[in-house]
Amino acid sequence: MMRATALIGLLLWAPSIASAQQDQAIVNRVLGNVPELVISVVDPELPAGTIAVKVIDPAGAAVPQQAVRLGVMEQSGGRESEACVTDDEGACVFDALLTDSKHSYRVNVPYEGARYSSTPFRLDAAKGQRVRVVRLPTTTEDRRIFQVLGRTMIEFRDDRAHISQEARLANLGESTYVFPNGGMSIRLPDGFKAFESMAVMTDQRLAATDDGLEISGSLPPGRADLRWTYDIPVGGTSMSIQQAVPFATMEYQVISDYVDGMTMEVEGFQVARVHEGGDRRFLVAGLMRRPGDAPLDPLRIHIRGIPGGGPLPFLAAAIAAIFVVLGIGLLFRPVDQTLVLARVRDDRRAELLDEIASLEGERKADAIGPSYYEQRRRELTDELAIVLRMQSEATGH
Repeated sequence: MMRATALIGLLLWAPSIASAQQDQAIVNRVLGNVPELVISVVDPELPAGTIAVKVIDPAGAAVPQQAVRLGVMEQSGGRESEACVTDDEGACVFDALLTDSKHSYRVNVPYEGARYSSTPFRLDAAKGQRVRVVRLPTTTEDRRIFQVLGRTMIEFRDDRAHISQEARLANLGESTYVFPNGGMSIRLPDGFKAFESMAVMTDQRLAATDDGLEISGSLPPGRADLRWTYDIPVGGTSMSIQQAVPFATMEYQVISDYVDGMTMEVEGFQVARVHEGGDRRFLVAGLMRRPGDAPLDPLRIHIRGIPGGGPLPFLAAAIAAIFVVLGIGLLFRPVDQTLVLARVRDDRRAELLDEIASLEGERKADAIGPSYYEQRRRELTDELAIVLRMQSEATGH
C-alpha cells in the first residue's frame, strides 16, 4: 500500500531497470502482483496417486536434468521425501502415492541456492495432480532488492520490551535473488531473548543466532513479508535500541506504546507524534528515503519516561493493526487524505481476507500446526475486525 509518488521514487531509484515498458512490471513486483512460478492443479487425465511435474524456463522451454524433490507430510507429523530428475521434455512423474486424508504433498525444485515450491496439497482419490514450475535464473547481486517498508513495534511488559518487526522486501529484477551462503546476518540489540519468527510458505527462512538473526533462502521477483519478534530487558525509565538495517530502505516506521510523559526519538526520523485509535494511544515516528539518500543503518531508537509496575493497557498487535490501516496517509498527509485512507482500508481488507483463506488452505493440507494456525488466525481476524469497524465509521453505515 504505497502512494504513487513513492512508486515513482522507487522507479527512479533503479534506473538500470526502469523504462517505459518496464515501469508497470516493477510496480507489480512491489505490490506482489506477479505471475505464479509454481502452478498445481488436479488433472483428471492422470491416474490416481500420480503427480506429474514439468519444469520450464522463463521462455517456456523445457528444463532437462533438473532435480525434483517431493515432500511427503503425514498428519501425525512424519516427513518423508522422494526424488526424480526431469527428462529431455522437462518432465518427471511420481506415482503409487497415497490418496488418503492423512497425507499431503509438496513439490520442490532446488536450483543454485533457490527453491521453487508448490503449496502443499492432498491427492484426489480418483485423479492425479499436475505441477508446472518456472525456474528462473539466480543472482547473488542485491542491488535490485529493496525494503519497501520496515516497521518496528515496541510493547512494554513488566521489566522487558517486546519488539515486533516486519521487513517488506521487493525484488525488482527478473532473476531470483539468493541470500549469501550461510545466510544474511542482522545483529539485534544486546541481551535479546525469546526470538520467534513467523513461518512462511515461501523460500525465506529466519533463524536466531548468538548475535541476532539470519535470513537464508531466496527471493524471486515480487514481494515477501518477513516478521519476527524478540524481547529485551528494561532496567529503568529509559532505554535505547540499536539494530542493523541491511537493506536499501524506502520507508521505515517505528511505533511504541505510549502513556503521558513518554518520549521517543528515532535518529534521523521525523519527530515522534502521539496518535490515538479508539481508547489506545501510541507514539509514531516515520522516515521516507529518496534516491541518493544515505542508507538507514543502523536504526537507533531512544525512549524515555517508561512507566514501571506492569504492562501498558493495550496490545502491540492492536497497535500494528491500527497503524497498518492508517499507513502513510497519517504520517505524510497526502493532498486527499480521505481517498488515501479509503484505499488503504480497502486494500488491507482484501489482503487480510486472502491471508485468512490461504491460512485455512494450509491448515487443511496439514502444512501448519494447530497452535500456529489458531494464533495467526486470531491475529488476522482481530485486525480484520478493526479494519471493518473503521470502514463502517468512515462511511456512516
